[in-house]
Amino acid sequence: MIEFTYQAIDQKGKTRNGKISAGNSRDARKQLSAQSLTVLKLGGGESPKSKVGSRLSFGKLGKKKSKGNLETQEKGAKAEKVGLAFLKRLLELHASGMPVADAVKLLNQRLSDPSQKYLAGSIWRELAEGRTLSRAMRLLPGYFSESSSYVIEAGEATGNLSPILEKIINHLEEKREIRSRVISGMAYPIFVGLIALGVVLFFLFFLLPQIQEMLASLGGELNLMAKILINGSNVVLAVGPFVLVGMIVILGILKQLNKTESGGMRIDRTLLQIPLFGRILFLSELFQLSSLLSTLIWSGIGLTENLRLCERTIKNRFLRSRFRAARALVNEGRSLPDALRKFEFMPLMQLDVLEVGEKTGNLGNSLNDTAKTFREELTKRIKVMTNLISGLALGFAFSLVALVAVSIVTSIFQVSKSISY
Repeated sequence: MIEFTYQAIDQKGKTRNGKISAGNSRDARKQLSAQSLTVLKLGGGESPKSKVGSRLSFGKLGKKKSKGNLETQEKGAKAEKVGLAFLKRLLELHASGMPVADAVKLLNQRLSDPSQKYLAGSIWRELAEGRTLSRAMRLLPGYFSESSSYVIEAGEATGNLSPILEKIINHLEEKREIRSRVISGMAYPIFVGLIALGVVLFFLFFLLPQIQEMLASLGGELNLMAKILINGSNVVLAVGPFVLVGMIVILGILKQLNKTESGGMRIDRTLLQIPLFGRILFLSELFQLSSLLSTLIWSGIGLTENLRLCERTIKNRFLRSRFRAARALVNEGRSLPDALRKFEFMPLMQLDVLEVGEKTGNLGNSLNDTAKTFREELTKRIKVMTNLISGLALGFAFSLVALVAVSIVTSIFQVSKSISY
C-alpha cells in the first residue's frame, strides 16, 4: 500500500487536506470519490525529508537569485507604467519577426530611459542564463503582475507569443484607464474635504480664541452652535489618541489574521459583502479572469491548463477557492458553465452566454463578450461610487463651513444687540 497526500473539495465547497492509503493513484481517487470528495491534488512516493530539502534549497536559490534584482526595483504605478512601456517595445520588435531574446538584448542596448534600460538588462541576464521570459518577469514583481507572467508562460508553451503580448498590453491599458477614472473621480472630493477640514481647524484653534476674548471684553458669550463646536473639538482631542491607538491595534490583528488561510478567507469574503465596494471587487476579478481566459483559449491552450493558469491570477481567496472547486469539476468532465454555476461563481446571464459559446465552439468569443459586459458594469459601478463619495464629501464640507460661518455671525450679532449706546 502506498500513502498518498491529497487536497480535495467536499460537497459544500470547502477544501480538505489529508492522507489516504491505496495500491495506486487510481484506487486513491476512487476512495476519495466514494467519500463525495472532488480531488484537486494527489501526491505520494516522496519522503517528507526530500520535500523539505527541495523546498529549502529552492527557496534559498530563489531568494539569492532575486535579491540583486529587487534591491533597485521600483514599485507602484510608476513601475507598472515602465513595465507596460517595455512590453509595447518588445511587441514591436517580436511582431516584426525578431526572437524574444534578441529583442530584449537590442532593447537593453538601445533604450535611453534608465528605468526601462534597467528592466531590459535584468530580463536579458535571466534569458542569457537559459530562463524563459515568464520566469524573468516573475523575478520583477514590481514591474509585472503575476497574472501577466502566467499568461506569457502560456504563450511561450504554444509558441504564439505576439498575440498574447498584444492582449496583455490591451488588458493592462484598460486597467490603467479604470484606475485613472477612480483616482480622478476621488481627487476632487478629497481636496474639498481637506479644505473644509482646514477651515474648521483654523476656526477652532486660531479664530475662535480671538472671538472669545472679544466677546469676554464686551460682556457677551458664545451662542449654542459655537459651544457645540468647542465642546466637540475638545472631545475629539481627548478621545482621538485612544481611537487612533485602537484602530492601529485592530489593523494589526487583521493583518495577522489575514496571513492565515482561514482568516484570510473570512476577510476576503467580508470584503465582497461590503455594499457597492464589494461588488466592484467582484466585477474586477471577473473582468480580469474572463479576459485572460479568452486570451489563453485563442492562443491554443487546453481548457484544463487554461483554468489552472487563471486560478493563480485570482487575488480574492474566497473567489479563488470557489474557482478551484469549479475547476476540479471541469477536470472530471463537467462543462465550464455547469461547474461555475454550481458554485455560483458568475452571474447566470453570463453563464448562459458561455454555455452557448461552448456548444457552438466559440467559447473564446463568448468569454471576450462576457469580459466586455463585466467591464461596462464595472465602469458604471465605479462612476456611481465616485459620484456618491463626491456628493457625501461636498455635503460634509458644506455643512462644516456653514456651521462655522453661522457660529461666528450669530455670536457677533448676539453681542451687538447687548451693546447699549
